[in-house]
Amino acid sequence: MVFKKLIFVVFGWLTVFAAMAQAENTADSLDQVLAGIQGNEEKFDLMMDLSQKSFSNNTNISLHYAEEAYKLAEKSGDKFKELQASYRLAKIFYFLSDLTHAMEYATRLRTLAEELNLDRDKAHALDAIGVIYYDIGYQAKSSENFFASLKIYEKLDDKEGIGANLCRIGTLYLDQQDYGKAVEYYTKSIDIAKEINSIEGIASNLNNLAKVYFEKQEYEKALEIFEEALALNLEEENSYLVASNYLNIAEVYLEMKQYPVAISTLQSAEKMFGKLGNKLRLAKTRVMLSQVYFATGQIRQSEDLALSTLKIGIENNYKEIIVSSAGLLSDLNLALSDSAAAFRYFSLEQQYRDSLFLEEKQKTLTKLELQYHFEKIENQLNLARQRRNTVIFIISTVLLLSLVIIVLIWKQLKLKARKMQLEKASFEKELEFKNKEMVINVMSLMKKNEMLAGLSERLISIDEATTSPESKDTIKKVAVEIQKSQEKEIWKEFSLRFKEVHGDFYDKILVQFPTLTPNELKLCAFLRLNMSSKDIAELTGQRVTSLETARYRLRQKLGIANSDVNLITFLSSL
Repeated sequence: MVFKKLIFVVFGWLTVFAAMAQAENTADSLDQVLAGIQGNEEKFDLMMDLSQKSFSNNTNISLHYAEEAYKLAEKSGDKFKELQASYRLAKIFYFLSDLTHAMEYATRLRTLAEELNLDRDKAHALDAIGVIYYDIGYQAKSSENFFASLKIYEKLDDKEGIGANLCRIGTLYLDQQDYGKAVEYYTKSIDIAKEINSIEGIASNLNNLAKVYFEKQEYEKALEIFEEALALNLEEENSYLVASNYLNIAEVYLEMKQYPVAISTLQSAEKMFGKLGNKLRLAKTRVMLSQVYFATGQIRQSEDLALSTLKIGIENNYKEIIVSSAGLLSDLNLALSDSAAAFRYFSLEQQYRDSLFLEEKQKTLTKLELQYHFEKIENQLNLARQRRNTVIFIISTVLLLSLVIIVLIWKQLKLKARKMQLEKASFEKELEFKNKEMVINVMSLMKKNEMLAGLSERLISIDEATTSPESKDTIKKVAVEIQKSQEKEIWKEFSLRFKEVHGDFYDKILVQFPTLTPNELKLCAFLRLNMSSKDIAELTGQRVTSLETARYRLRQKLGIANSDVNLITFLSSL
């Protein structure tokens, strides 16, 4: 006997949608609402809802709404919604056995998940791609995607995803008859299922584990594990899985040639599949039961079951069932010495066997074509990914170089600013030193002025005391000459010193105020050195009151009407 291949689940696709008594009415009402909705977001959500609700009753309607939702998402440029619609379309096409379109949307799901940095969705996409590759018999690619998906699930610590992938990988090893690895991965998956308290997951993996031991012909071990899985399914009241367990257990008893127990177990499976209305599984169970009856010499019971099974096969076009039933009936009639009937059933068996052969051949060609097509899609995606990575690399390199250049320019400007700051500080220190030196010279001039003023006063007192007209005249001339030379010499030396420090001061102030007199320019120079009216009076021999008047007139000429503006500050800013 040959076990039915383990059915894979594409990110939870084994979940059976609950049948809804009024699903069509609900879909119709939602469709009416859809026509009146203007907002794209609300329309998208409703389309996805319609697709889900119609899935269990009418897959084509479900596909229609999913495609409309995808178009809307693509048109609006909403990548996340496009991802959601791709998920739904990949699922629907997979269940419709349209693996080409299923792969198209699964790869689109992966691309969008990578663009949006959604690891969980990327894992789902890789899982789906792995399942599709498994269905076409491309185990290398299937394994590659399952392991990539497992790596992401482990990173996310997604126990459910990890458990499902371990189960898938275990089945790949089982197909390769690497029983040690298959047991290892199934056991890990069972441990995960126990950790998350998934009874269905535990039972499913125990069933897979038992198949390993069955293929290894360790029937006692296989039987023990099958019965453990059966107990869990009975506890969960999962009739389909219970019936499947009975069928598996019966196969073990058949291999152990314990026919009475095998017949009893097959009858339990037959009864449950009959209640469930699963005609295919019911037919397979009856074929096995008929074969057991034939092997134990119960010819009439075997013939009755074989005939009823053949009828089911013909009514539902179950070609494998027809081949098995017709072959069994041919053998039965040979045993009953009815060669005509035996030949008739043999011919029927060969007819459907040839049909199955052609179908398998066509399936093989289709799988090879799909394999070529999927590899082409994969190469195109890899090429697009490489181009995108190249563009990203070039942009990143340009940005990095730009950043380096900006940093270098910034550092250069910073050094230049620092240099200018140091030069400015040096200049200010030098200016401060020269200003201090000038103030010292001015103080020296003031002392010299005081001395000359004292000498002039003494000459005047001598003039008053002398009686000779000639002497008086000479003394007066000398006194006047001293006063003139005093003012001329002081101003000459002051101007020289001032221009050394503030060479462009006169040029700047005359450009703005060309009507200033020489005396006003002198006053400006004194004020630029922050000298008070008293200091200026001592230096020039003028009265303080005269200087205050001169300062007032200077403010008017300079256009400083606001009394809050300091005259010295104003001149220092020039």
